[in-house]
Amino acid sequence: MAITLKSDDDKIKTILDYYMLTNRLKTVVRSGWKAWGVKKERVESVAEHIYGTCMLAIAIWSETLPEVNLSEVLTMLALHETEEIVIGDITPFDNAQKQSIKQKGQRAVLEIFKNLIAKDVYFKLIQDFDAKSTKEAIFAHKCDKLECDLQARLYSDEGVLKNEYAGEIKNNPKIVAMNKKGITDVADYFILTDRSHFEDKDDIFLKINKYIQGKKILKSKKVDK
Repeated sequence: MAITLKSDDDKIKTILDYYMLTNRLKTVVRSGWKAWGVKKERVESVAEHIYGTCMLAIAIWSETLPEVNLSEVLTMLALHETEEIVIGDITPFDNAQKQSIKQKGQRAVLEIFKNLIAKDVYFKLIQDFDAKSTKEAIFAHKCDKLECDLQARLYSDEGVLKNEYAGEIKNNPKIVAMNKKGITDVADYFILTDRSHFEDKDDIFLKINKYIQGKKILKSKKVDK
């Protein structure tokens, strides 16, 4: 990476500009939850999802010690939704073309990173994540999928995620097929749909995915302070 010399004032401006831009993710709602019919005044933000993926990665790395660079994984996860500052949270039910979303996302990320000295490093990590081209990217991608499954389970346990879909989701063939099989727990729909991302039978991600199917994980007992 080429070294770019900046004055302290320029460094501070770049840091603050980037911080304030990415700070918007705290208020960008994960729009899919509304489409899924979550009955809650405030649903998860993109920033909260990012936090969840990072905490999950830390815990899984701790308990399994895989041969991956945790720092690189966490950087990928911290950056993997950066594009949504510009393009918003697009769900699979928005009828958007994947290639078009990818191109828009890449342009957005390049714009967001443009003043950072390490922009090429960060952009490469996002490309690796999208392509699942490294061990770290595969690990991070699994954390991203599993965190969504866990959040769905938590919403279901709270009683705010029910079989009350909105818009395109209601008539989606996969949803209709699962309903016919008697699967009405939306969390289990997430869990079963994402299972294909966890192929190795000895994979801790697959084991967690199977563990939370049809099982409450939200503890009702209050934590002592």
